[in-house]
Amino acid sequence: MPDPSTPRLALYKSKSDGSELVNYTQDLGQNWDRVDAAVGYQACTSSTRPSTPYSGKSIFETDTSYRTFFSNGTSPASGSWVEIPNSSATFSQNLKLAAGKQINFGGSSSPANLAMTNASTGDDILSSRITGDTQSRFLIDADGTLYWGPGGVTAADVNLYRSGSNALKTDDTFVIAGDLKLAGGTTTHRNQLASTTTVANTASETAVGTMTIPAGDAVVGAVYRVRVVANVSFLASAQLTWRVRLGGVAGTTLATAGPTTLSGTAQTNKESALAVDLVCASTGASGTWFCMLQEVRNTVDTGSVGASGAQLGSSDGTLVRDTTVAQDLVVTAQWGAASASNTLTARAYFERVA
Repeated sequence: MPDPSTPRLALYKSKSDGSELVNYTQDLGQNWDRVDAAVGYQACTSSTRPSTPYSGKSIFETDTSYRTFFSNGTSPASGSWVEIPNSSATFSQNLKLAAGKQINFGGSSSPANLAMTNASTGDDILSSRITGDTQSRFLIDADGTLYWGPGGVTAADVNLYRSGSNALKTDDTFVIAGDLKLAGGTTTHRNQLASTTTVANTASETAVGTMTIPAGDAVVGAVYRVRVVANVSFLASAQLTWRVRLGGVAGTTLATAGPTTLSGTAQTNKESALAVDLVCASTGASGTWFCMLQEVRNTVDTGSVGASGAQLGSSDGTLVRDTTVAQDLVVTAQWGAASASNTLTARAYFERVA
């Protein structure tokens, strides 16, 4: 019996005791053929990979732009091939890095997982396109400037970048469709347009607009602003009162305008506009607030206000309302007497401005 063949290339070995004569074909020719075939990467196609590769066997495929593989020795052989990235072929596998390791371009010393060094601040380090695009839909430059373009057919037309110390800027239009967190993430800027509300034939106090201030949203100096525009019709000598409350219609009154005797004669389709600024003076369960309410009208009035068409209601900082729970900021309207002719239709706009 000959000695066992070599484990990787299955090279034939004659008996080590010297009792077997040397056979050129078996001992030399076939062995050297196997050695020659194993040197470097073996050329094959994606469908003719070696069927019995040894662990570590390297190949390149001539029909896939020279994708390169090695066999990890597992069974079956068809599942043992591990792809090796190269600059000729398109790599088609996931590339996994250990935690703390990085992909490095240009000799960067950055500790980031993906690190790049570029010659110019305007060099593009990331570009995103969809098949068929002639322009990038998204770009990142080496200095961190972000660009967005429309549909991949024209150049980017929107940007966002650092314009100075602690400043972020765009040269274009910035639209807030939802909430924007401010002050370290503890506050929220909101724009809210209330639906149209009609108050008619009732003497009940009615909310014409509501914005919920979330629990913990208010910080010292936070400012909430309300703007109300109303179309007003009324009987002679009708009285109208506007109020701002925190905590809903039954909550704490912040400021009042009225009751105002609107006119000695009936009027239709007049306008009334309100401006409200609510400021948080202190926070907590006993948080304090102060408020300013200004009304401007184009009606002819009598009574305490006179014909100036304007009045001011305000409060100092002694109004107490808990900032640790959600509070409804409301603007209300109330007629002095119910009448189908005493009617107003109002729309309110709320925002947090600081």
